[in-house]
Amino acid sequence: MKRKVGKPPTYSDFSFLLLTIAAVVLGTFDTIELHRLLSKDDGLRAACAFEQVPHRKTIARRLSQLVPAAEEQIRLCGRQIIAQIAAPDEPLTSAIDGRMYQAAGPKWHAKHRRENLIPPGLRNVDTDSYWSKSDYRGWVQGYRLIVQTLVFPVPVPLVARWTGNEIGESTTFKQMLARP
Repeated sequence: MKRKVGKPPTYSDFSFLLLTIAAVVLGTFDTIELHRLLSKDDGLRAACAFEQVPHRKTIARRLSQLVPAAEEQIRLCGRQIIAQIAAPDEPLTSAIDGRMYQAAGPKWHAKHRRENLIPPGLRNVDTDSYWSKSDYRGWVQGYRLIVQTLVFPVPVPLVARWTGNEIGESTTFKQMLARP
């Protein structure tokens, strides 16, 4: 594996995954608020394995880059659970399902996206999200979470993938299966 240029990260991805769980429970992903929370709560800082409080820009940057690390942790955990519970005579049955999530901010019309034009007065547009149609939810501009779950003998998430809506569920699942 090629080493990245620059100083190695001071804090582990696992610490930021734990901070993300705290953010979900508290209902805030505001980096200033998370920084303030870590500054005041020594127990949370110790539970997340932060030796010192990271800078708020470090929190913002690392949280935005956390999706691949979270996917990898789910995959490794799923493999470990399968290794512990799998018996040669028992079948393993899994299911896959995806869900679309609405992007934050205003909607960016598909016509304007093709022209790469953000209309005047439209602020905080999520330019990484895409449009897709769901039979259940209709047209959604946003992202898709696809999860493969072990069904039998126990329900366990095996693999998860967070993608834009531009790639279909079946195509993403084929990519997930091809990955070792």
